[in-house]
Amino acid sequence: MDPELQGAAIGAAATAVGAVIGYVGARAQGRAALEAVRMQVRGQRFDARWQMRRDAYASFFAAVQQVQTATAHAYGVLLVRRREGLPLVPEGDLAEVSAELAEALKGLSFQQSLLRLSVTGVERHTADSLVSEVRNVVACLNLWWGALQRGEGASGTLARYLTRSAELEDTVEHVLGVAKGYLDGSPDVDAPRRPSLLQRFRSWRIDRATRHLT
Repeated sequence: MDPELQGAAIGAAATAVGAVIGYVGARAQGRAALEAVRMQVRGQRFDARWQMRRDAYASFFAAVQQVQTATAHAYGVLLVRRREGLPLVPEGDLAEVSAELAEALKGLSFQQSLLRLSVTGVERHTADSLVSEVRNVVACLNLWWGALQRGEGASGTLARYLTRSAELEDTVEHVLGVAKGYLDGSPDVDAPRRPSLLQRFRSWRIDRATRHLT
């Protein structure tokens, strides 16, 4: 081959190889950049989801505390009226504390619904159990109030209310600790994906090929 033609061929081949290498390198850089963007977006979604769960928990426990405060307020007003021999019908300050308690329970239901939209099924079950305990305490208070209005012996219902109130304090602290554990655990933002049909087929082939080895 003529040296000039040979040199031209070698130059052309080198140029082609360089173009291929450049293309492959650019493609690899593009993939790396795309993966970096995906990781950044995933991290932002994770942070937003974590903050949403944290805010939902904070509002939920604030609503629980509000019900506890309203219940304690109603209990105090009932005690004072009972000692002073005043009527125990829902009028005046008793009407006010009754409305306060009803509003607090409404707020708790609202925050419970928001929390249920933000957390996992296990967390929802834990929160629902706490709300049930809160409502049980309010129910015990109402039973005691009803017994007082009817002039019946109220010592049993009062003891039940005081016991449930003390137990609720421990339950709130326990659930608060569990919630912190859930937040520290930082579950993935995305639910695990189901394996594709091809992945399941490959797993089946591998399992079939290695079955005789076990």
